[in-house]
Amino acid sequence: MQKVRVIATALLYLSRLLAVPYLATALYIIICFLFSNQLVHPLDGGQRFALHYPFTSTNFLIGDEYRFIYIFEMTAFIGLYGVFFWMLGNIFKTFREQKLFTRKGVQRLKVFYLLNFLAPLPFLVRHLADHYEVSTIVILTVLHWVLGIFAYFMAVIFSRGLQLQNEQDLIF
Repeated sequence: MQKVRVIATALLYLSRLLAVPYLATALYIIICFLFSNQLVHPLDGGQRFALHYPFTSTNFLIGDEYRFIYIFEMTAFIGLYGVFFWMLGNIFKTFREQKLFTRKGVQRLKVFYLLNFLAPLPFLVRHLADHYEVSTIVILTVLHWVLGIFAYFMAVIFSRGLQLQNEQDLIF
């Protein structure tokens, strides 16, 4: 079990290391568009836009369209991947604990599988309606659903393990 804790700890820190830049980028995009006069730089006559690295004139993100729905989707997509990696880290945090089957562990798994089942749906519907990069979104959606199914199975196993553990605690 010690190996599992070591691996889970490494994966926890890796997932946090991935989550923070995604979340920071989403926050930076929101800040840039709240103060659009100073931080958003129109390109191609206002059809596209660029966001610079903070306090520089070097492009950080270049947007294909300067429309609200595109900017909203881009921000949501980046932010949700930040949340995804953060929640994944919570799953690894569960495997670090002394007691494996806990209510908190089951809850973390439930949140993770619901995130993987539900978060891709609005993106899928929008891309199907607009006929825009449909194959990419379908592939991402299927991958998240497969991950969600595995997380669901783990949640059921953890729930049953918690039930058996509680019954065992009552006997002794």
